[in-house]
Amino acid sequence: MPVAPTLELTCLKDLLGWYELNLCNTVLVDPRGFRVRFLRENFVHLIQLKTKYGEEPKNPRMALEGIERGRIVLKSGRFDRKRAMELPRATELVQRPDMICTNWQALGCGDEAYVKNFGTERYPQFSVLICLVQGNLRQAVTVFPRERIGDVERRCRIWP
Repeated sequence: MPVAPTLELTCLKDLLGWYELNLCNTVLVDPRGFRVRFLRENFVHLIQLKTKYGEEPKNPRMALEGIERGRIVLKSGRFDRKRAMELPRATELVQRPDMICTNWQALGCGDEAYVKNFGTERYPQFSVLICLVQGNLRQAVTVFPRERIGDVERRCRIWP
């Protein structure tokens, strides 16, 4: 099993820089030959950044500017630490998933789910990347940890 990479969360501006360098500015291709793209504006949603009112910012571009200027910083309760730490797993999820399924979630958007176990069979640590399908392109929507993958998810498998 692969080692589960994680990020050290010290500064939101550095985390955004890492995201841009390693996910937005990198060509990632899944095993089927489809490119998976990460957009800069999705960073806010991917880490579930929240305003002081507990809501996701309505204008992600303005939130990104606030991060770059140092006005928005890492603050406990204002982002999802687990989801932020999942970001390094995205490359492995795209390039070497255990399976790709149609999105089984009732709520939310996205068409396909890339699933990988970063733990062991006995002690699984699943990560899931949800993507929108846009022709031959896949656009990342969200990435999150998952405790288990059940029969419902396995029945939705489209690869391998």
